[in-house]
Amino acid sequence: MMNFIRNNRLHKDEKGAVYAEFLIAFPIMLMTFLTILQLSMIYAAKLGTRSAAVRAGRAAVVVIPDDPARYGGEQPYRVNQVGGGGGGGGGGGALGSVMSFLTGRGSTRMKNIRAAAAFPLAGFAPRAGSIGDELSLADTYKREGFADFAYAALYQVGSTSVTFPRAPGDMTFLQNFGGNPRQMLTTRVSYFYQCSMPIVTRDPWDMCHGALDMVMAAPSAIIEGAVGTVIDGLDTLRELGFDTYRSWLVGREDLANGVEEMQFSGNPLFLIPALLPRGGSLGGNRFVILRAEASMPLQGAEYTY
Repeated sequence: MMNFIRNNRLHKDEKGAVYAEFLIAFPIMLMTFLTILQLSMIYAAKLGTRSAAVRAGRAAVVVIPDDPARYGGEQPYRVNQVGGGGGGGGGGGALGSVMSFLTGRGSTRMKNIRAAAAFPLAGFAPRAGSIGDELSLADTYKREGFADFAYAALYQVGSTSVTFPRAPGDMTFLQNFGGNPRQMLTTRVSYFYQCSMPIVTRDPWDMCHGALDMVMAAPSAIIEGAVGTVIDGLDTLRELGFDTYRSWLVGREDLANGVEEMQFSGNPLFLIPALLPRGGSLGGNRFVILRAEASMPLQGAEYTY
């Protein structure tokens, strides 16, 4: 009889129900809050990328036709995105090579245009502590010490790509502009934004991409070149393989194109630390590739130098 009474009391006992309800509801609320916060940060970075595209476009329409004397003798209406300029670029022996490595590849004109694009994006660069480790929510907003600022500067060089597509949305790029002083120029900025919110950047939310996604979205031109070397002449098999590859990337074209455009960043090697494995998994950090364009006419003069 006493056991029945005791069991009946336990059945009606509601002590601790509030804690159980809290444990059920709080994780969902926390995930929702972090998701909204991360999406807000991505949207802010997207606005920054649009501003970067406008700044880079305004710089490009002036820099590209400008006087060669300002750029070490580099010819106007030409840019070199990954090599030295037509004159006065990349000299200075070992010191010049080191400075070129740190400030980015390309001709002097290209470096000036990239610098204009990188400035609005400086506030979105990750912390040095994000290399190989996941930051806490508080750490996401911190910037302190020389290491953070130095890493942010180098990250911007590798994560910001400026290209000049032949037309808006095109994936073929101009480096020679034909000397037309009023040619309409499209400038595109692509930026590797590193997601920093803990938990919600992971699967199954899939709002940001890991290093494996970056590898799988490798530029088709590079893959086609490698496969073409191995199975040269087997056009049917090659096309079948790339049809499958493109089918897998349906809805992910922006990711694939953004990865391809990173070859035109100042120095893509600076992205490697952010892509390093963490905790035994490939690519602990997650990214969103943000892209924006601006079109405006060149501001050249009706004379030759």
